[in-house]
Amino acid sequence: MGVFTYGTDTITIGDTGNIVLERLPIQEGDCEEFRLHRTVTYATTLADGSPFVYTVPPANEPDWVTDLASVPQLLTWLVPTSGKHLPAALVHDALVDDPAIDRYHADELFRDGMGDLEVGFIRRWLMWTAVTLETIRRRADVLTKVRTFGSLLLIVLLGAAATVNLATDVTILPWMGTEEGVSGFFVETAFGLAGAIVIPVVLGVLLWAPVRTAGVIAGVSIAVLFHAMLLVAGVYGFYRLLEGTPRRLQQAVGIVLLLAATVVFTWSFLR
Repeated sequence: MGVFTYGTDTITIGDTGNIVLERLPIQEGDCEEFRLHRTVTYATTLADGSPFVYTVPPANEPDWVTDLASVPQLLTWLVPTSGKHLPAALVHDALVDDPAIDRYHADELFRDGMGDLEVGFIRRWLMWTAVTLETIRRRADVLTKVRTFGSLLLIVLLGAAATVNLATDVTILPWMGTEEGVSGFFVETAFGLAGAIVIPVVLGVLLWAPVRTAGVIAGVSIAVLFHAMLLVAGVYGFYRLLEGTPRRLQQAVGIVLLLAATVVFTWSFLR
């Protein structure tokens, strides 16, 4: 069995203008934390014209650590934990724990900072929406949580209903109807996609004050990507379940899946 060892020598990094991170020993699960060895400062001008300057690590927190961009493993295929947005993510990590700064404002600074780093338009608004959801979960009152997360639950239920509507002759969603044949399938899909855009927009505008844009983005993203996210969630859940089992069971499951795939593939030629 092989082992990894790590050098204990001190290294000197020149003035390259790069972020310098030290990965700390992993304590639990796959969660990684890093210590920042070179400060990162974000300077900008706020909407009211006042200057804003913030530096991480905060001067009063010598042991400050970060998990980089806090992205659930399920969504790293869409938004990576590191990349062009990393400096903004580091600053945001400190801002959300600063009692002097409103967390919604910290989220906006994160979004604007990504814009200054030339992060893609869609990615930075998706990431801003993700951190805004976390802000609502942690800081919002009960009524706001019910309004926002309730609207997302409704969108998920409508997505499930649309799936049944599309796969069967049962009309659940009146705007989709029940069409026959291949052309009917595409007609239903088009009507369903239209609803997947219009309904989340309406819910976001009506229920997501004061972050209506986040509500619209979250709702439309969930509705449009519902089936893709469902598939990824299923595969990821199966993987996590299998990961915690003994190796022999993993091998047995792999063999069964291979045999099943072989049978199905062969049958596709013989039928």
